Amino acid sequence: MPIPHIRAALLEDAAAISKLLPDLGYTATEAECRARLQRLSQWPQNEVFVAEAEAGGALIGLCHLQGVPLLASAGYVEVQALVVAVSAQRTGVGRALLQHAVLWAQSQGYPRVRLRSGLHRDEAHRFYEAQGFLKSKASYAFEKLNPH
Repeated sequence: MPIPHIRAALLEDAAAISKLLPDLGYTATEAECRARLQRLSQWPQNEVFVAEAEAGGALIGLCHLQGVPLLASAGYVEVQALVVAVSAQRTGVGRALLQHAVLWAQSQGYPRVRLRSGLHRDEAHRFYEAQGFLKSKASYAFEKLNPH
């Protein structure tokens, strides 16, 4: 597969994004994706970009980045979501998306890019390591759900 075309996500991509999310293990309707894209566009240092097999073609991947400025360090960019359609995996799409993520982080003045991956995702871990990502300190993620 040739190098994918990477561009900023548009509200009009909501339907295609909703079809990609199950390959990441999540579901969302087109309306939910549209609302989330709209909300993210209003927050600083958030970027969502998509990969197409060719300009104007079907979406085959996406990446959501968030800049995390910190007081104690220079901060980092966190990859909040990275997904490649099952039909396009192992074709260089994920590599291209991560390369774009690193360039975006540099353009925003961040010295590093971080991502999290579930312990059960051994294949994804091998992919990230092949892209030059190193495992850093282990930690637990804690969360508290807010009542609706």
